Amino acid sequence: IAGEWVAGDKAADHSVNPASGEVLGAYRPGSKALADQAVAVATETFETTSWGASPRLRAQVLYELADRLEAAKDELVELLIAENGKLRSEAVGEMMGSVSETRYYAGLARTILGRMQETAPGNFSLMHREPAGVCAIIVPWNAPVTLLIRSLAPALAAGCTCVIKPAPQTPLVHARVMRAIAECPSLPKGVVNSVNEDGIEVGQALATSRGVDVISFTGSSSTGAAIMAAAAPTLKRLSLELGGKAPA
Repeated sequence: IAGEWVAGDKAADHSVNPASGEVLGAYRPGSKALADQAVAVATETFETTSWGASPRLRAQVLYELADRLEAAKDELVELLIAENGKLRSEAVGEMMGSVSETRYYAGLARTILGRMQETAPGNFSLMHREPAGVCAIIVPWNAPVTLLIRSLAPALAAGCTCVIKPAPQTPLVHARVMRAIAECPSLPKGVVNSVNEDGIEVGQALATSRGVDVISFTGSSSTGAAIMAAAAPTLKRLSLELGGKAPA
């Protein structure tokens, strides 16, 4: 939160290898209070800094992130194998795809164009595209790097600030990605925030928060329906990729 590692009040929980049951490490679950704090930081950063109006800075940050993910590729591959249970070939593919996606959106950060239309002789209508605000990103366990980057990178390219809720099954993978993000020298503090989860408390806080403008969620249809209902009173924009709705 705001560029600093924060320990909440909850006791540490363990991450285990799904194949062997071996304890790989520990993580600290978050809470509604931490989620609210992260949203407040993201909101203040969006409203008081030039992040949303600085496409060159956003591109630079994304290029820096791509370089750091590439440098950490081997370490993240081993974590994906141990904590997620992927085959090595799939873990390598996930990392290479994540680096490529990040560089792709770095390029798009400088090409967010508006439109001008002559509506009558001598009258011109201008359309200017602006970032939506604070984006909450809820990440599943099955591709914890690729499915984070697929939402985070375009949100950053567009000028949003973000609060991430990672999957409780892959906290060590996510922590390593967050370290790569925190190491980006051009990234302003408060643009990217993340709160761990061991249940539904953090997700519910993000879905109902008045400070969150957009939710990107990948997961089950039932949870997607619950998020849609919880987000309705605040008219959030939703991007939902739900299990069972795609033929592939």
